[in-house]
This record gives sequence, C-alpha cells and structure tokens, in this order.
Amino acid sequence: MQRLILLAVFICSFLACSDVRPTAINEDDSSISLMFYNVENLFDTVDDPDTYDEEFTPTGSKEWTEERYQHKLSQLGKVIASADSHMPDILGLCEVENATVVQDLIESAWFKKAGYDFLHVDSPDGRGIDVALIYNPDRIELSLASTIQSKLPVGDRPNTRLVMHAEGEFEGKALHVFVNHWPSRHGGQEHSEPNRLTVAYNVRQKIDEILEKDPEAQIVMMGDFNDHPNNKSLMEVLSAGKKGDRKLLVNLMWEKHKSGLGSYNYKGDWGALDQFIVSQNLVDGEGADVDESTVEFVKHDWMMYVNDKGEAYPSRTYGGKNYYAGFSDHLPIFMKINR
Repeated sequence: MQRLILLAVFICSFLACSDVRPTAINEDDSSISLMFYNVENLFDTVDDPDTYDEEFTPTGSKEWTEERYQHKLSQLGKVIASADSHMPDILGLCEVENATVVQDLIESAWFKKAGYDFLHVDSPDGRGIDVALIYNPDRIELSLASTIQSKLPVGDRPNTRLVMHAEGEFEGKALHVFVNHWPSRHGGQEHSEPNRLTVAYNVRQKIDEILEKDPEAQIVMMGDFNDHPNNKSLMEVLSAGKKGDRKLLVNLMWEKHKSGLGSYNYKGDWGALDQFIVSQNLVDGEGADVDESTVEFVKHDWMMYVNDKGEAYPSRTYGGKNYYAGFSDHLPIFMKINR
C-alpha cells in the first residue's frame, strides 16, 4: 500500500511539473487582478521550537517531507495560475507558516516570471500560521501600514492570527488592503462566534479611522472570515451587506453564497467563508470599480474530489493524518478592479 501511495504522489508530482510554463505577466493597464487563497497549512519541514508545528516535519505525524513540501508548492502554483491568463497582481494568502514558505512559493516554477514581492508578519497564533500579501511591484506598490491584533474571549488560546493592513495608491486615491483569517468555528458556530465578533470589531475600528481621515479611501478586504456573508460579525459589526444595502461596505460574495455557491464544503453544503468585501466607492460606477462579472470562486474539475455520494469537495493535502497530495480544502477567490 505504501508503495502505491508513493507511486501516486510521484505521478501527481510529474504531471504537475509537466504543466509548468512561463507565466504570463499582466500588461493590461485597464484593470488590476486580485486573488485570495487559504492554502491549507503551508508549512516548511523545519521544527520551530516556538510553535506547535511538530506534525509538519519529516518525523512528525504527517510525515511532512521535502518532497511533499515541493509538491504542495507546485500544486498551489498550478491553481493560482489557472484563474486568469496571467498571474494576479495582488494575492492574499492565509495558513502560511512564515516568510520562508512565501519566498519559496514565489520562487517556484509557476511564479518565476511574475516578479513578485511580498509582505509578511509573524502572528502570535499558537500553531504559527499567518497571513501574507504577495504583489507585483511593477503593477502596484504596497507597503505594510499596520497589523490588527485581537485577544479572543472564548477558548484556551487567546492569541489568533494578525489581520494585515497594507496601503498603496490606485487611480490617484489611497488603496487599503486587509488580509484576514478570522478565528475558526471550532466548537460550533454559536460557541465560537464571540471570537469573530471581537476581530470584526477591531477591524471596523481601523476602517472607521481610515475613512474619517480620508472619506475617498478605497478599501479591499479579502480573507477567510470563517463566517458567512449573512452572519452577525460581517453584517452587523463590520457593516458589510449586499450591493444596494445601506451598509458601510459591500460584500461581493453575498449573492453567490445565497445561491448556494461557496469556497468551502462542509458535509455537503457549500458556504462562502472566503470573501471579497469592498468600500462603496468601488461599486458606485464612478472611477475605479470592481468588475463584478469577474468575481468568482476559482473551481476546476481537476481541483475537486468526488466522494461515493457524488459530492464534490476541494481536493485537499491532508485529511487528518491521511496524505491525499491535493491542493487545499478551500477554493480561492478572484476578481478584477477596472481603472
């Protein structure tokens, strides 16, 4: 059985490598493209004594070897490159262990010609997983403006992932990009909800501060919020609703979630845990605006696993301790903003 598993991994790695091609760089000045991807535990193989990452080592419970790590980088690159005819100009990530894995990703075969730079800050999360922001400096320049830290009221681990806040300029106005990975639903949605309400409150405080200083600021929030668009943390605390609502922000995944689409499949039900949320001035039809026809969950047949019931799930890297050599348990999200 072990030989069969190793053979399957080798074949998958070979096929992934055979797909590698010089990646096109965006030369379209009419828009910028944005993507977010929960990459499902992108760990290196080195034990960090300050975090609980032992399972993702060669001798750990997941037998996380250099071969498996390199295969994961290739798999992620293949997905990211599939969203459009060129690599995204801005790419948010969550569930990355450190700056090393982000650097390894942008130096891997799918990214070689993209010319990316990235922003990363170590979070106090006990497992050591962080968010990161990759960007093409020839297309847009971004810098780290702040991080938002929250102490969680529920659970035995009060430290959670930082929210990253980057700042740049787009079409003559300030652009603020927030990369989010809000607390999980461990213990159930109701039990864990106060944790996400806390993070939502802290992020809202920062957004209010930005808009008070600059009412014309353009805001893009991307991330795995671990809540759906109609949950309290997003609707009430963050004040993000569907287009046309009298809310501070517009959740671009609202209608898609309502129609049964999503980025994550839980026991056969799709939900939009991964979302783009933007300021009203990015959907008002004046100046720079989101091209709403491009907003999507990136989903291809080769990214999916179909079970015996005919239910399709994102093909993941691990299920418990079982190695499946897939991509991620989440689908990425993609959109463009027209100039």
